[in-house]
Amino acid sequence: MAVFTKVSLEEARAYLSRYEIGDLIHLEGIEEGVSNTNFKVETTTGLYALTLFEAATPEKDLPYFMDYTLHLDRKGYPAPGPAIMTDGTTVGRINGKPCALIKWLPGRWPRNPDTRHATSAGQYLAKLHAAGADFPQTRENSMGIAHWDALISRCEPRAAQSPRAEAVLADFRDEVAWLKARWPSDLPSGAIHADYFTDNVLMDDEGQVTGVIDYYYACTDVYAYDLAVALNAWGFTPGGQPLPDMISAFVQGYHDERPLSEAEIAALPLFARGSAVRFTLTRLYDLLNHDPSWVVKPKDPEAFYRRLDYHRSIAAGQAYF
Repeated sequence: MAVFTKVSLEEARAYLSRYEIGDLIHLEGIEEGVSNTNFKVETTTGLYALTLFEAATPEKDLPYFMDYTLHLDRKGYPAPGPAIMTDGTTVGRINGKPCALIKWLPGRWPRNPDTRHATSAGQYLAKLHAAGADFPQTRENSMGIAHWDALISRCEPRAAQSPRAEAVLADFRDEVAWLKARWPSDLPSGAIHADYFTDNVLMDDEGQVTGVIDYYYACTDVYAYDLAVALNAWGFTPGGQPLPDMISAFVQGYHDERPLSEAEIAALPLFARGSAVRFTLTRLYDLLNHDPSWVVKPKDPEAFYRRLDYHRSIAAGQAYF
């Protein structure tokens, strides 16, 4: 469920009057999503998504997210660029929450993706990197390798109640140290999505990308790391079992659109391991700190821990092709 903050029709009309988008026809809560409140908005000029940003999305970063998606949209990339209010701004406020009205994109995310979907998704991740290459703003990766030791420390108090959680964190202390000693800093970088999961990629019935959404982890980092995040999202079963054909289709689709250098290919196993650590840690933190009264259920960290085991077995990045 992703309607954490209620918005009445009257409140919506009052807010939407700040845009030149016609009259409100229909307002409908969107149940998917886990972090922010989302509504589908229909006006006399078209469809939009109204997002109210909850605590998980830092308000100070919203201008970066809005400017980035607007940049991509103006480049012709299928990103949900924000609507601009009559005063020239893109971020407003409803019921005490920062909010934005963004373009509604067609398509649905693939519930049962196959290699056709993976190939198209790989191509569009490469296109995203190309379209954002000249985006001038920067933002630190707040979930990047520099923050993993701190995240381990944040997990430790409650992990003491779980032998399994303690074992995972002990493994990760060594793993993060190993990764930091080898993490490359001289590969091509720029604006990345950083959360290119299947439910953030919209497609048509032919398995072709029609839109890429949810840029609220977007940041400045290495392109090959963003690719590794996506491989962990698209190349495994929900339980964490590898799907080599999906991995190959995705990375080949990316490579066909934006050829990877030998150094980028060589770094893929390292980045894939790092990505698996990042998502295991955030899921473990959410699980350890979950309140049973919350509507959103925490995701299983073990599924990403199994991905780490797989990537540890990969000796060379070429194996992903």
